Amino acid sequence: MNDITLEIVQNDTHTKVTNLLKKVTVSGRRGDAPRTLSATISDSEQFARAPANSGEGQQVFFYLGKDEIFRGLLMTDSRSSERTLTIKAYDNCIYLCNNKGSFSFKNKTATYIFKYCLKKLGLPLGSAVNTGHVIGELIKKATTYWDVIEDALSQTYRSTGIRYYVCSEKGKIYLRKREEQSQMPVLSLDGNVISYDMSRSIYNTRTRLKLITSKGKSKGSTVNSSLEKKIGKFADVQTVDEDITKTELKRKLRVFERDSSVISNELKISASGDMRCVSGKCAYVQISPINTKRIMFIEEDTHTFENGNHKMDLKLSYEKTS
Repeated sequence: MNDITLEIVQNDTHTKVTNLLKKVTVSGRRGDAPRTLSATISDSEQFARAPANSGEGQQVFFYLGKDEIFRGLLMTDSRSSERTLTIKAYDNCIYLCNNKGSFSFKNKTATYIFKYCLKKLGLPLGSAVNTGHVIGELIKKATTYWDVIEDALSQTYRSTGIRYYVCSEKGKIYLRKREEQSQMPVLSLDGNVISYDMSRSIYNTRTRLKLITSKGKSKGSTVNSSLEKKIGKFADVQTVDEDITKTELKRKLRVFERDSSVISNELKISASGDMRCVSGKCAYVQISPINTKRIMFIEEDTHTFENGNHKMDLKLSYEKTS
């Protein structure tokens, strides 16, 4: 049995509704700002009913043992004739998604843009790594704060080959570098893996890239000859600034070779639950029938708590580590 606790909080009054729980799901995905919690709760007059009301600014807290797994704003509640209450909560990154503005940045890093967005919205900063890369210009009109941050992180990745991700923990928001952890969970058929599904595709694969300026001047190119001999020619053309440096050109070509000039692999796993397995982090995967024995990054995670059991469904990428 999992030692779980679910609380609904309003005006510092914490109401535990654990004894009414039927099912809880906590999930997240790389590229989405907030993590979410969904819960199905008994709603009968035979018991003290859960005081859920999404119009009252209530918070939802979820614990596994003494560890806080989730905290966020209750945004949806619905009651049915089946005497069940369904709630959905989002962590405070939802404010980045549900607020719009107009933005203009020149010669700023993604770190600066991330901190600026949090400050404008009055959101608590945990910490932010230094992304280093200076973005020449980023202008956005009538768009969400999250879109601005994602654009800055995407531009940084295309220039440096390093991924960063945003997450919320215990009410504070962090900007972190996606990298291997010194200690990570192991996913194996001999241990916790229940089922797996590996797929491979060349639909988005490109074998060659040409970089040109807006005036059509060539700035660089690359060809994956060995792959092209096998699958044929798939070419891409991208526009770059006139004053792009040789270092930036090399980085862009490296990112292309790493992301686009490869066969796309994806692995989905169902396993017994481990809350260390969340999007943005990594795990060591050992599944011999598909020749997989390596560190993999978690792109999506869904953790389900039901009938005393904890199960997780993960989507992992074969992307090389930074």
